[in-house]
Amino acid sequence: MIIGKASIIVALVAAVVAAISYWRYYQRQDESMLKMANISYGIMFAGVLFASALLMSQILAHNFQLNYVYSYSSRELSLRYLISTFWAGQEGTFLLWLIFSSIYGVILIARFAKKNPLVLFFLLLSQAYILIILIKKSPFAMIWDVHANAPFGFTPRDGAGLNPLLENPWMVIHPPVLFMGYSSTAVPFAFAMSAMVRKEFRSWVRDAFPWTVYTVLILGTGIMLGGYWAYVTLGWGGYWGWDPVENSSLIPWLLSTALLHGMIIQKRQDGLVKTNLALAGLAFIAMLWGSFLTRSGVLTDFSVHSFGESGLNLYLSFFVLLFAGLFLFLFVRSARYAKGKKFAEGIFSRESFMFFGVIALLLSAILTFVGTSSPIFTSLLGKASNVSTSYYVTIHRPIAILILLSLGIAPVLAWKVSEFRDRGNLVRGLSIAIVLTAIATFLGLKTPLTIFLFFLSVFVIVVNLTVAFRMIKKSPAQMGGYLAHAGVGLMIIGIITSTAYDRSEKITLPKGEYRTTSLGYQVKFVGFRPMPNGKDRVRLDVKVNGREIPAEAEFYFSDYTNSYMVSPFVKAEPFKDIYIAPVSFIPAKKTSGGHLTLHKGESKNYKGMKITFNQFIVGQHGDSPAMMVTADLTVTVDEGGRQKSYPLDPQYIYENGKFRSTEVEVPGNGAVIRIAGINASEGSVHLDIITADDNPGDAVDLLGVEVSEKPFIGILWLGTIIAILGLAISLYFRAKRQSA
Repeated sequence: MIIGKASIIVALVAAVVAAISYWRYYQRQDESMLKMANISYGIMFAGVLFASALLMSQILAHNFQLNYVYSYSSRELSLRYLISTFWAGQEGTFLLWLIFSSIYGVILIARFAKKNPLVLFFLLLSQAYILIILIKKSPFAMIWDVHANAPFGFTPRDGAGLNPLLENPWMVIHPPVLFMGYSSTAVPFAFAMSAMVRKEFRSWVRDAFPWTVYTVLILGTGIMLGGYWAYVTLGWGGYWGWDPVENSSLIPWLLSTALLHGMIIQKRQDGLVKTNLALAGLAFIAMLWGSFLTRSGVLTDFSVHSFGESGLNLYLSFFVLLFAGLFLFLFVRSARYAKGKKFAEGIFSRESFMFFGVIALLLSAILTFVGTSSPIFTSLLGKASNVSTSYYVTIHRPIAILILLSLGIAPVLAWKVSEFRDRGNLVRGLSIAIVLTAIATFLGLKTPLTIFLFFLSVFVIVVNLTVAFRMIKKSPAQMGGYLAHAGVGLMIIGIITSTAYDRSEKITLPKGEYRTTSLGYQVKFVGFRPMPNGKDRVRLDVKVNGREIPAEAEFYFSDYTNSYMVSPFVKAEPFKDIYIAPVSFIPAKKTSGGHLTLHKGESKNYKGMKITFNQFIVGQHGDSPAMMVTADLTVTVDEGGRQKSYPLDPQYIYENGKFRSTEVEVPGNGAVIRIAGINASEGSVHLDIITADDNPGDAVDLLGVEVSEKPFIGILWLGTIIAILGLAISLYFRAKRQSA
């Protein structure tokens, strides 16, 4: 579509003219240059808005001649999902990124175009980068330009549709919020770059501080929305998997949060001048690096979220190197001028413990970056490989301790001197933390590390809430910060308790029969409820302490992904979530026979066979990353009056988010045995046994489900809301103060 491509080209030309004009205005203070710069920026902004409106209109009109519209939408999509296809693919997300960045520029022009035009210059460089990408990979490419077998003028009757995983209400909210955060990292970066050119290292912190709070708030909100989306939708029971794409948004957030606290130290003590410049640059460059990782296709084999090969590798890597090189050049050139004061007189001063928090956040970002980038680093040495999630868990244990110590102790210390200024708050926090930790330990917290983290988290909550209440009238902006810190403490308690007390069991449900789980729930598979959109639902009846809870979970085969799709049933109780996710389905014609549950070392008789469960053997399935659990069985049968034993090893394989079982045949008997489910906590295995004389007429459908309890996970979500609320309060009052 020529008009769409033209609008992007016009926007790029206008962006270049605006950038040059802002630079010349900085050099000459020529008002005509400022006028030209502002007009050119307006043209660029108009071009971006026009291109965005045009793309949305083509999506809503089902113009499948546009390759982007064809690739991500279809006629059957409801309006909200049709709108969300705007950001379903690479081109659309780049355009979304540019929309928010352009809006930020309009806001900055009103306050800084005359005062600090270099901020707009550097922001425009980042916008020009996106515009060049959009020219290379245009959302307005026609289908015959992309697909060689499509004749000129061809119009498909329907589009390929949206990935079923993305047909979710969170798809409408999460990506826009995340890209609001992504694009905002360019603003503190632009202020820092301007400061280094001007060799003015104080005022930029004051001007960029509200924007940094905004970045931490919005990007953090986007990250947590993604975690909640995964928890309630994907069926694997978690909210954070340390996936490289998840990490690519976490790293800029960690660096921006470190920058936020470094700025507080600089504003108060005139310290960390070089550190803050570096953090502002690293946060933006990390965002560009994450964009390269997720959009270049290098993580296709290592991430469930990444885009495939896009042909943008050269462009994306070039811009990472360009901005990194430009930042490094200015940083080295201005380093000798960027001198601050000694910001701490002793280790037990408030600024010292805030600095420890900055160091902890920086370490987390660096080590997460190393793990996330490991496929690239290892490919240089031979075969590309990824680190396991245990790497991230291990490295963040000491980091979490350091962060909590910083959050809890800093508020009770004095500025500039080593002194416990607020001893009453310190004693109160320690006392309450000791009591609640003792109770939690009695209720089941076991490992010393978990107990210590729980203790520190309670201490952080008490200390910061106490200070927050004091600050309500005195300084609402600071109150918001302390409230956010208390929210972080609650989040960590939610992570600890939901992990420590988590219990789950995989169980097979014959249709129409209640089965009792080790968790005390009675669960019955009622059947399937067909849905008009093809996303059939599994109907379950769940009995909990005498209460009947009707439950439904999505479980259907998707032609789009050529696999079963799962969306779990989640019931939020006051102190826990009940979480049920379907994992397998075996139609009745394949399920005639009996069912046994055996614990380790236990034997049971079934139709002339003595079946003994010896042990589980856990390993990988061949060369694939799939997890495999083998049940080591011994089956004894009567062969002509003689007892003969056979070792059998049916397998339970977890691959691509689904479970499947292998069947083994008892020699000379004809019976078939397969694993229907396992309970790792009890060390038991559920077996299906089909013998030659089983009556197929007795067969029933079998549904495999994983039933879990997620105790106190609501504390995690509550802590998230409080942290976001605290940041929002802080942003509001700081922005209000700056605009006064």
